[in-house]
Amino acid sequence: MRNALRRRFQRTLHNDELRASRKTQYVEEKEKYQAAIRKEKTNSWEQHCTITTPNNPWNEVYKLAAGKIRETLTLTTLQKRDGSRTTNIDETLQTMMDILIPENRTQDDTIQHKNTSRHAAQPIDTANDREFTQDEGQTSN
Repeated sequence: MRNALRRRFQRTLHNDELRASRKTQYVEEKEKYQAAIRKEKTNSWEQHCTITTPNNPWNEVYKLAAGKIRETLTLTTLQKRDGSRTTNIDETLQTMMDILIPENRTQDDTIQHKNTSRHAAQPIDTANDREFTQDEGQTSN
């Protein structure tokens, strides 16, 4: 649009009144265009400043130039055991927990499992246990 107005203004040679009108129209449109460019540059810079880390502000610039910025994958749905899909992040996390960390079913335990669980639950207290010393409690660098 801006270029068309410019060409009209430049091609109007013999009518001074029409030429002045077209020049005014072209200059107004050019100013709007330049203002829009300035606004977008400012918005782009502000967006860039909000995504960079304070310790290395050029990090994002180099990643962008190298084409290494990737969208992060957000896990939204999973197929549950009954064939339906999860509808929100809470249900997705609960489904993952149910599958990855099964319940402890003590009724299915063998005698050996029950004895091991009972042993693990008892505090360790033997005759040769000693208290920690001050040196043992400190961590070395």
